[in-house]
Amino acid sequence: MHKIALLLLMATVCLGVQTRLPTFRVDVPLVSLDVSVTDATGRPLTSLSQDDFLIFEDEQEKEIKNFSSIETPYNILALFDCTGSTREAWPFLFKSLNAFLATLRPQDRVSVQAFGRGTTTMLDWTSRTAEPLSFQLRTPSPLCDQTDFYGAVVTAAKRMQNIDGQRKGVIVLTDGVQGSIPSRVVRVGGTTLPRFVDASEDPGFVTARAVVESSGAVFYFIAVNTDLNPSNVDAPDLFPGTQYTPLSLFNLQEIRSRMEQFAWASGGRVVFSQRITDTGMLFDDIVRQLGTSYSMSFTPAAEVDGKFHRVEVRVRGGRGMQVHQSRDGYYAR
Repeated sequence: MHKIALLLLMATVCLGVQTRLPTFRVDVPLVSLDVSVTDATGRPLTSLSQDDFLIFEDEQEKEIKNFSSIETPYNILALFDCTGSTREAWPFLFKSLNAFLATLRPQDRVSVQAFGRGTTTMLDWTSRTAEPLSFQLRTPSPLCDQTDFYGAVVTAAKRMQNIDGQRKGVIVLTDGVQGSIPSRVVRVGGTTLPRFVDASEDPGFVTARAVVESSGAVFYFIAVNTDLNPSNVDAPDLFPGTQYTPLSLFNLQEIRSRMEQFAWASGGRVVFSQRITDTGMLFDDIVRQLGTSYSMSFTPAAEVDGKFHRVEVRVRGGRGMQVHQSRDGYYAR
């Protein structure tokens, strides 16, 4: 009888404890970055280990949660905007991608997707091969009639979240145009005009940027037809009246800003391609990065304060060494 009472008491205590347990967030995203180290002569150091590195957030040392050496496989997703503004660049882009694949290491993998109103996989994950990639998208295609740029970025980021391993990159060829960027009506010289809102006031973009930040993948953009490299901009719905006006340039700047923020949030960058050959230059840069950089991540400060937090990576006993980081901080949001 005493045993039964004791068991009941223990069960009651356990149930009471369970009902009083606090709830914690378990999905705190990690801050990831790629790091390369060179010696005093500029020669890359490629045999360092996790114990050689220290990470500081606002001068406070943080624990390295994940670390990937240079030999760790790299997963690269190539994402192509199949709408009309980028189609002329496709032949050279595919040629460049094949050349890029030939330089990868046997352990690296690549996948290819096209996007418009949705996404479609043209090549699923494959390792380096001596044979050129073989894929095609039939055009015209209903997929390419409209552009859900944010949706494609989110789909890519979520796909990369499900890839084992930390070394992940996404290469996006696009003009960055989203089919539904919110506008605000303004009056200029007595004329009423719709003007794109700032990125911070665009709910779809803010949501997509948060997914990119937490994906652990580095996003590179090959940007075409922006205000910095306009070529065949001809979209009367997007730029009413004429191709180049103060309004159209303002809207183009807002579009570019969104690509730059995606890249910055992930530790990547944007190439504003003036010539088709600029695409190959980006691939060359990524190849060099694969062969000389380490990937690492840490848990950021728990407080979401919207402020910029500086990140610095140091090497133990690193006198004369130069540390090159893919990002120097993050915004806690």
